[in-house]
Amino acid sequence: MMCRMTGGSGRATQLDAALAAFIQGGVSVVVASRNAELVADVVRGCGCRVSRDRRSVTVLVEPSRAGTLLDDVAANGMVAVVFSQPSTHRTIQLKGSDASIVRVTPADREVAARHLAAWKEELGNIGYSRELAAAVRGTAERIAAIRFTPSAAYQQTPGPGAGQRLAP
Repeated sequence: MMCRMTGGSGRATQLDAALAAFIQGGVSVVVASRNAELVADVVRGCGCRVSRDRRSVTVLVEPSRAGTLLDDVAANGMVAVVFSQPSTHRTIQLKGSDASIVRVTPADREVAARHLAAWKEELGNIGYSRELAAAVRGTAERIAAIRFTPSAAYQQTPGPGAGQRLAP
């Protein structure tokens, strides 16, 4: 797995095609931000869409489940997103400092629907019911979109490499 990066400059990370495919699959998506007092807010995401040039990521969340996360993102632009595949525990974290709430597109609605189907299949493959998968993830009848430029990417799969920054 590669992730082209520009070092510690804070500039954009370009995701490689395999990593982009992974985070857009049937993975658990957990989105976090924080307020001015550094209190975190976390919500389960409803999928994500990677831009064609693989330099920006749009994560989808249900506003009704988001608590103050959307307000926090709007106030400070900080976001961390964890993508984890339940069947393998493969986990990747992306961070960004330029996150913003953007208009939801028809493509985003399609992404949320595809993600729900893939999420149900992923959990079904390891013995969980489709109903449980839908309840955990939410049906995303109404979604909000958060776009950011990944400035850092980390390997978070449990084991000796957990926490390591993905190499350029």
